[in-house]
Amino acid sequence: MGIGFLVPAFLAGLAALAIPLLLHLRHRDKDRPFRFPSLMFLEQLPIRTSQRQRITDWPLLLLRALAVAALVLAFARPVLTDRAAAGGDTRRRAVVLVVDRSLSMGYQGVWPRALDSARAVVNALGAGDRIGVVAYDDASEVLQRLSDDKSQVIAAISTLKPLARGTRLAPALRTARQMLLDAPFAAAEIVVISDLQRAGAAGIAAIDLPAGVKLRSIPVGAAERANSAVRVLEARRVMNGTRSLLAVKARVQSHELPVARKVKARLTVNGRDATTSEVSLQPDGETVVTFAPVPAPEDAVALLVSLESDALVADDTLYAVVPRDDAVRVALVSPSGGAAAEALFLERALAIGGAPAIQIDRHASAPVSRESLARTSLVLFWDMLPSASAVAALQDYMTKGGGVVIAAGSRLAAQRGDNLPLLPVRMSGLADRLTDRGGTLRDVRIEHPLFTPFREVPDALGAVRFLRYPRVDISGAVDVLARFDDGLPAVLEQRIGEGRLLVLTVPLDAQRSDFPLQPAFLPFVRQLVLHTSGRDAVPLWRSTSESWSLAPSVNDPVVRAPDGTLLRPRADSMGTSVPLADAGVYEAFAVSATGTAVGRVAANAPASESELTPMDTTELLLGVRDAEPGTMASNAPPTTVELERRQNPWRVLLIIVALALVLETIMATRGWRAVARRVRPVNPLSSSVSSSASASDRSST
Repeated sequence: MGIGFLVPAFLAGLAALAIPLLLHLRHRDKDRPFRFPSLMFLEQLPIRTSQRQRITDWPLLLLRALAVAALVLAFARPVLTDRAAAGGDTRRRAVVLVVDRSLSMGYQGVWPRALDSARAVVNALGAGDRIGVVAYDDASEVLQRLSDDKSQVIAAISTLKPLARGTRLAPALRTARQMLLDAPFAAAEIVVISDLQRAGAAGIAAIDLPAGVKLRSIPVGAAERANSAVRVLEARRVMNGTRSLLAVKARVQSHELPVARKVKARLTVNGRDATTSEVSLQPDGETVVTFAPVPAPEDAVALLVSLESDALVADDTLYAVVPRDDAVRVALVSPSGGAAAEALFLERALAIGGAPAIQIDRHASAPVSRESLARTSLVLFWDMLPSASAVAALQDYMTKGGGVVIAAGSRLAAQRGDNLPLLPVRMSGLADRLTDRGGTLRDVRIEHPLFTPFREVPDALGAVRFLRYPRVDISGAVDVLARFDDGLPAVLEQRIGEGRLLVLTVPLDAQRSDFPLQPAFLPFVRQLVLHTSGRDAVPLWRSTSESWSLAPSVNDPVVRAPDGTLLRPRADSMGTSVPLADAGVYEAFAVSATGTAVGRVAANAPASESELTPMDTTELLLGVRDAEPGTMASNAPPTTVELERRQNPWRVLLIIVALALVLETIMATRGWRAVARRVRPVNPLSSSVSSSASASDRSST
């Protein structure tokens, strides 16, 4: 530790130390004359006084000088300093190199700059410094722990390459922080080498970094970011006479093109070129590419739409898998009479959409034969119940994975009783909400798969008004998925074996509610069918950050990755899943990778990777918080409290000044004084005789 001064100009006041010295040297006693009638009766005493041109009271002088010097030093504000910090941080460095390897880093010229910057950081380290490497995309991976072997670190950097994945910086910063715990007494630093894509900044606000850790970035993004990417692909099966065709439409997004660009888009079906289409891409915006319908088999079809390459090749292609043309067959059981008109909105809504398509078969009574139930994905009862003879067959159907929906209305509300076939609730009449302009839904379990379409817009269901609906009392082991605002159950579910039974008191017609007229109606009834039948909507592709869950029926699965690698995923408590690490088509086989694939799925990088707009380097630390005190404290610079504690000596100096002045007062009142000394008295008579004799001698002479 050393000492410094915040206001060194006050040290000039040390010249005031001459003042006590001058006061001591120039001190003179002042005589005061007193009138006295006669001195003849007083004895004459000679007084000897010391020479006043020298210091006679050194302790008092030094005490006064100490008070002046301490006062001057106090005003100069002394501060204790760390000599190591004053002369530069001499600690060994611990650097974590965080390298972005997401899809956007494959832009022309960006990756060579990233590798060159990484090698420059390694070569700039001194002897004894350590460095580690973390690679990140939508997840982070430790490529090299902290090491002082530069050649080993450069070798790890050389293995990196951009991947068809998204960007998330937050996990990489957390990993880098954990690596720095291995060097608690080093000067820690995190260096981010990236194009600083704005989409990758999500989650940084939740990061806690120790106060002593430096975070800096090396932007390597391109100055010009012209790019075109295939963002969306739509495919549907159409019939041309007896031929089954596949109509494909793609959407291409362009960013910052200098001029309109003419390109040729190519469609590949199951690995074979099918057709092409020429389009002119606008400098900014979306362009729709429509391909002529092509023949397609009934099995799952792997599609690939590709553009002529530009500066970012990886997003010029988009993979998709169109599932088999297996429609979801719904057996709609409704009473004869006017019920056909009541279910009109439901039928029209279910007829919209595809992948999978929904096919409705009308029945007057529930199908009970094994063959008819095997062809049925879902049995929907419209305001009626099955006969007693059909209950056993339906229960066996649900136990094996089938689904049943009972849409209760005014007819079922009038059937009071506890032993209604297949109904796990007791009916107790009809609730009339005409006077208060209809009821609404509340307590909706939005996390349930039935309400998946409304997780982003949960208020969509709250806008629906229900005028009349059945009152039900729960009498069995059922889950209430939603309620009306008066507390009555609206949607109930009961699991039976591998299947499920859903009871709806929510009106699905336009007479008792305005539900069919609301935007929420179509996604609700479609998800109702897909969820209850076990056929969730199959996406045409997934993101590379997701996993593919294989069907339980696939025994000893073997998965072929897009690069030809064979994977044997292991089953766990959640089933068998395959991480989608690369873009392309994955194929699953049973036992061995031969014959016909039992499953296919396509994977693509997130569409956000085509948005190359970078964030400002100052935004890198926005939201990053300092960790709690004590975490890697040796790396942290002095806090405000510590700095204040180092500046406390001025208070001590003021205390010294006060004590010195008190002692000076005591010593000054009891210090040195002129001391009179008694000498041998001289007879004045003899003195006068001697004087007379001397005078006579002088006169005679």
